[in-house]
Amino acid sequence: MNEAVGAARRGIESGRGLGAFGALSGGRSRYDTGSHVDISGVSLLTGLSFGADLTPGRLTLGAFFEYGNGSYDTYNSFSNAASVHGDGDMYRIGGGVLGRMDFKDTGPGHIYAEASVRAGGVHNEYGGGDLRDGTGREAEYDSSSAYYGLHLGTGYLWNITDKASLDLYGKYFWTRQKGDSVTLSTGDPVKFDDADSSRLRLGSRFAYAINEHVSPYIGAAWEHEFDGKARATTYGYDIDAPSLRGDTGMGELGLTLKPSQTLPLSFDLGVQGHVGKREGITGSVQMKWEF
Repeated sequence: MNEAVGAARRGIESGRGLGAFGALSGGRSRYDTGSHVDISGVSLLTGLSFGADLTPGRLTLGAFFEYGNGSYDTYNSFSNAASVHGDGDMYRIGGGVLGRMDFKDTGPGHIYAEASVRAGGVHNEYGGGDLRDGTGREAEYDSSSAYYGLHLGTGYLWNITDKASLDLYGKYFWTRQKGDSVTLSTGDPVKFDDADSSRLRLGSRFAYAINEHVSPYIGAAWEHEFDGKARATTYGYDIDAPSLRGDTGMGELGLTLKPSQTLPLSFDLGVQGHVGKREGITGSVQMKWEF
């Protein structure tokens, strides 16, 4: 969202109106679901945004394409059986639209409101590893399903000084991945229900412009997952459902770089860390360019 707003702003200032933005991130995370899942992956998002100055403030509208892929390892422990390790690969592809209104200044800063809607498909290839039937066949399956979601957010961007700013925000994210019915390589049927994620995030980000080319920032946030349960059945019997419900603390450190005042290009380099229900480190590279 920040890159889309920045690209649109530079488009307005230059009189060209339209800007391109993109973000590339990669990292490794652990999700505690009763047992746990380790995931390594890369995500790409790119799109176009347009800005317009209206009576209430500045409006930004955009459209984007997103793609991600990764691999994962699952670890399940049981009180009356041996532990089970599995692994797999996945990818997703989709797109969406976004919008944000930065209202005119009220006091030392301004209020903003934002939203986005996205949809696409995800493909998953799972290998059971230690999970085998009586003849030694490994439990494997391929699954494809749709996903869609939305996010709503609001915040206050406080201009502490000409160079320092503090962004205080609250955001809500909802995503649904549709279910699927598969048959394992062992011949057993498994039916996955729709899986919903409902998350609330409260946080802040402090930025300081050293000069017109370099602006470091630091941020922290708290996130709570209200749902995140993956339900499934086999032969009509429920399978124990892993859950991501719980709290995660988030921290970020980054640097915004603008190589030249005459070149319509800027970069954002960042590192994000997570502790709690979701653990790990992610690195990101973002860029914006106006036409």
